[in-house]
Amino acid sequence: MSQKAKMPKSKSESSGGEKSDTSQEDASKRKSITTAKRKSQENKGKSKIISDLSSSETSDSDAKKKKMQEKNDAEASGSLSEAVKKSRLGAATSVSDFKFNKKRVRLVSPEADLKDDALGVVYWMSRDQRVEDNWAFLYAQRLALKQKLPLHVVFCLVPKFLEATIRHFGFMLKGLQEVAEDCKGLNIPFHLLIGYAKDVLPNFVKEHGIGGVVTDFSPLRVPMQWVSDVCERLPKDVPLVQVDAHNIVPCWVASNKQEYGARTIRRKIHDQLSQFLTEFPPVTTHPYNSKLEAEVSAYIGNCT
Repeated sequence: MSQKAKMPKSKSESSGGEKSDTSQEDASKRKSITTAKRKSQENKGKSKIISDLSSSETSDSDAKKKKMQEKNDAEASGSLSEAVKKSRLGAATSVSDFKFNKKRVRLVSPEADLKDDALGVVYWMSRDQRVEDNWAFLYAQRLALKQKLPLHVVFCLVPKFLEATIRHFGFMLKGLQEVAEDCKGLNIPFHLLIGYAKDVLPNFVKEHGIGGVVTDFSPLRVPMQWVSDVCERLPKDVPLVQVDAHNIVPCWVASNKQEYGARTIRRKIHDQLSQFLTEFPPVTTHPYNSKLEAEVSAYIGNCT
C-alpha cells in the first residue's frame, strides 16, 4: 500500500502562520498589561481608601484621647483644688480663730493703735498679688474682724517700675483682674489707684476714714522707699504695719544683719521652721459691708 508523501509547506504559508502567532502573542501581552494596570489602579484605590479610613480612625482616636486627657486633667485639678480648700479649713474656719504668729508682723509707723472712729482697714497690696495663702491679706482681715470694720484692698499702679515692659504690666493686670473678682466674691472692695503710693494712698486713707494700713514686704530698695514715703505722709493717728507674706520665716526674724553666704543663714532658718511652716487659714467672706464701692480702672477692664 502506497503512502502519500508529506509535502513541505510553502514559504508563504509558513510566514503567514508565524505572523498569526506573533499577533496573537502581542494581543495577549497587551491584554495582560491592561489587566495588570487595571489591577494596579484598583489596588491603589483600595490602598488610598484604607489609608483614608486609617487616618480618619487615627484622627478620631487622637481626638478621643485628647478629650479623655482634658477630662482627667480637669478632675485632677478639681480634686487638688478641693484638697487645698480642705487643708485651709483644717487649719481654721476663719483667720480670727487661727493662732496667728505676731512675729510675721512689724510696726513701721510710730502709732500702734487704731483710732476709735475708724471706718475701715486697708490692705495695701504690692508684692504679693493674690488673695489666698497671703499672710498680709490674712492679717488685714483679722484686724478688720477684730475691730468689726470693713476691709479694703488697694493696689497702686505706677507708670514705671524698674525695667518692666508693657508685656510685664499686661501680665500683672490680668492677675489683678482675678484678684478683683476674688475680692468681689468675698465682699471686700478692691481699689486700683493710678499713681505712686505716696501720692494716692494717704489721700484715700484721709477721705474714707481708714483706721489702719497693712502692707506686704519686699527687700528691694525701691519698694522699701515706697513704704517709707507713705509712712511719712499718712495721718499720725493711722498705724502702718508690714507683714512678710513672701518668705516662710520672716526676713527680720531670720537674721538681724546682712548675710553673705548660705552656710551662715541656713541654720538660722532651719531652727525656726517649726514656728512658721504652718498651714494657711482661708480668707472668708467679710461680714462687715462698706459704703465705699470698689474702684476698678479701665486698665483692668480691658484685659479680658
